[in-house]
Amino acid sequence: ARRSVPSPPQRLGGGLRSVPLARREPAASPPARRCGSPTMLRRTINRFFTGEEKRVGTRTILVGHRPVSETGAYVLQKFCDNKIISSKYTVWNFLPKNLFEQFRRIANFYFLIIFLVQVIVDTPTSPVTSGLPLFFVIIVTAIKQGYEDWLRHRADREVNKSTVFVIEDGKRVKKDCDAIQVGDIVEVTTDETFPCDLVFLASSSKDGTCYVTTASLDGESNFKTHYTVQDTAKLSTCQAIDCLTATIECEQPQPDLYKFVGRINIYKDNQEPVARLVSCCVCF
Repeated sequence: ARRSVPSPPQRLGGGLRSVPLARREPAASPPARRCGSPTMLRRTINRFFTGEEKRVGTRTILVGHRPVSETGAYVLQKFCDNKIISSKYTVWNFLPKNLFEQFRRIANFYFLIIFLVQVIVDTPTSPVTSGLPLFFVIIVTAIKQGYEDWLRHRADREVNKSTVFVIEDGKRVKKDCDAIQVGDIVEVTTDETFPCDLVFLASSSKDGTCYVTTASLDGESNFKTHYTVQDTAKLSTCQAIDCLTATIECEQPQPDLYKFVGRINIYKDNQEPVARLVSCCVCF
């Protein structure tokens, strides 16, 4: 599961508006730090033995896809899409990939060698005695794994085609979840699932807070309090949030759920940009 649900004790009215950063990609993690729980210890051990390189660098995101300056040059960056893929196979690679994974098992590979020896070499035993049980197990396992993967495809399709509201030109526009782009301003209402990684810009609550539970990600059912960016807290309407001119500078995607380093630069009329540290409502 990749979703988390904002579930405040009180209703948020019109909801909160946020900016998606990007889908998290499999990447290396920062150096191991002191662990205070068995979960953190297990995560640290896994990171130590993966041997993956650390992902470095930053990315710059235009909030609402609005350029900061008409005269300034900006190099567009390429980001991954918001499409969820949890399935293992496709129609084209199911047969070779499934057979390869099954014959990686020692038992299946052993009986395959025995079957080939009985076919090639003249032996007193019939190849049917070893080939028939082997092919029966292979076929049944392939059918089982194919059905399970079809269920994953169906679940992915339901998630990717779920509808969300994005603020464009001061209006609420309905989009499919997989059509969300990095930089879109997304509106999330009470008890709704987050469709992507979000930065908390504004809320309809007076104190500018949002209560989030990440039970579907890490199993923690307690509410986590997030606060809006100070300079955007009052932009609670579609017209107001659509006038925001800002950029977000943040780290590259990484799998740590509990760490996010980012900064938002807010530009106003011929003034120096205001920089604020931001936190992510949910990181994948």
